Amino acid sequence: MRPTHRYLVLIAPSAPIAEEVVRMRDRLHAQIGHFSGRLLMPHLTLFLADLPEDLGATVELGVEAGVQDAQPFDLHYAGITHFPDRRTIYIDPVEKDAMARLRGPLVEAVRRHEALRAYVRATDHPHLTIAAGLKPAQFAVAWPLLAPHVFTGGHAVRSVLLLRRALRPGAVYAVVREFPLGG
Repeated sequence: MRPTHRYLVLIAPSAPIAEEVVRMRDRLHAQIGHFSGRLLMPHLTLFLADLPEDLGATVELGVEAGVQDAQPFDLHYAGITHFPDRRTIYIDPVEKDAMARLRGPLVEAVRRHEALRAYVRATDHPHLTIAAGLKPAQFAVAWPLLAPHVFTGGHAVRSVLLLRRALRPGAVYAVVREFPLGG
């Protein structure tokens, strides 16, 4: 099986939070140049899968089944931080357990489909990325620009989104479908 598309299941933040992330990305870009994910809609990844396009409908069926018993919840953010390798700077979500309760059944439902099982990659640490793929010199400039590393806010999580993009340079994600929690 040759993958042709990436399918991404995510939580989208509220419009004001997404706009603030974009503002931070633009500010960093002006100072440090290109970094990974700069133009991607702000989000928290739950899982992704690289698959042939004809399996997209099967992904949809799995996500639809996975959200049936999911309960809406409020998600809050507490600060700007980075991973130990200093390649990714992100806004840290507080309700990690609530996200895990959402992600677990979603991934399980999608993996029930034999053709998808080996291709689903769940995210152990969902986060709201500001900048990724940073080189050491970029991180050294970016990190102080975001000081004092404070970010607070929150929004209701009432749905998840399924996005798809072709696995070729320059391809962009498109929303395939929004799935309300609780069916």
